[in-house]
Amino acid sequence: MAHVNPIQIQKFLKGVDYPASKQALIENAKNLGADENVCASLEQLPDEDFQTPADVSQAFGAMPDETESQAARKGRAQEEETCATGGNEFLAQAIEDSMAEVELCEMALQKSTSDEVKMFAQHMIDEHSQLGAELEKLAGGNKADLPKDMESKHKAAMRKMAQLSGPEFDREFVQHAVKEHENDIKVFDHYAREESDTGIRQIAEKGCRMLEQHLQMARELQKKMPA
Repeated sequence: MAHVNPIQIQKFLKGVDYPASKQALIENAKNLGADENVCASLEQLPDEDFQTPADVSQAFGAMPDETESQAARKGRAQEEETCATGGNEFLAQAIEDSMAEVELCEMALQKSTSDEVKMFAQHMIDEHSQLGAELEKLAGGNKADLPKDMESKHKAAMRKMAQLSGPEFDREFVQHAVKEHENDIKVFDHYAREESDTGIRQIAEKGCRMLEQHLQMARELQKKMPA
């Protein structure tokens, strides 16, 4: 089996909820119409949880390919060195996550019975909207594909929250905020430390600081939630 270019693979991993197992990557790729060669290539990845798209690309870069010539391997290595960080994939995912966060917070303003929860939701709307605008501007300059809609996991969360009300809604909303911010911080922190593109690295650093503040606020609210 020839070594599959990680840049080609990434288009079948859109919408993956990181951290993700190898099996989760395979299932996502199948759902997006990946062929047998792509799925077989994903099967060759190590059995571990991948924290970001960059981890997947780096894992592919470490896989041997006996069918390639030395010149082909050199050319592929140069291409992967340029794109392996998955910077554009990060921008697209971060924009989509910000959109989903704002929409959920707007729901919280309507359904929450807690003034503190409403203040938290408005704070997140303001800051996620600003970050989302900066991400979109950077993505436009990088010619990255912008998300046109929320992915299925965000839609499912919205449907679930829409069925709740009162204190039950507040508990679920704050718990969701804690979980999502814990996951997002891992991704933003990775790109803040490892990304070679200065613009992406700087916005990841800024976003990471914002997310850490939101997480602290959510955890404080969680402590006050009635059992």
